[in-house]
Amino acid sequence: ALIHGTYIIGENEDGLYIMDQHAVNERINYEYYLKEMGKETIETTDLLIPIKLEFSNKEYLILKQNFNILRNINIGFEEFGNNTIIIRSHPNWIKKDYVEESLRKIIEVIIEEESFSKEKFNEKIATTLACKMSIKANEYVSLEELKVLIERLRQTNNPFTCPHGRPTIISYS
Repeated sequence: ALIHGTYIIGENEDGLYIMDQHAVNERINYEYYLKEMGKETIETTDLLIPIKLEFSNKEYLILKQNFNILRNINIGFEEFGNNTIIIRSHPNWIKKDYVEESLRKIIEVIIEEESFSKEKFNEKIATTLACKMSIKANEYVSLEELKVLIERLRQTNNPFTCPHGRPTIISYS
């Protein structure tokens, strides 16, 4: 059952379980992004309609110094006029309905972070995108979708907390 559009209530022979659907989805997405970004070869998708992103002078200067990071994660782009880039392709791990939002978040991380290791960068991107792409509180999810969510949580390396450390599950014997 789903309570207050936020908590999944379930039971088995061991007792009662309360799960936070956002935290559960966040954990699943976080591990997905981390795994995909860590792959040796990253497959890409060409955009039918390129995405134009504009920045302030200061932001563009920082981004330009870090263009290699965009290339390293297989974001295909080119400079376009003043303080603007056009994105022509992106890694397949970016979810289809959230391409522009995800690209903006990735670039935001590049601009805000002073310097970072590949691991730290991947971690930050995975955490940021996992949160943005997860089911929110009061978002209706069908019983079938909840079952899939729980099954996917079972397959994660750390099913007990979201990437920010909040518990995904509270159990009562």
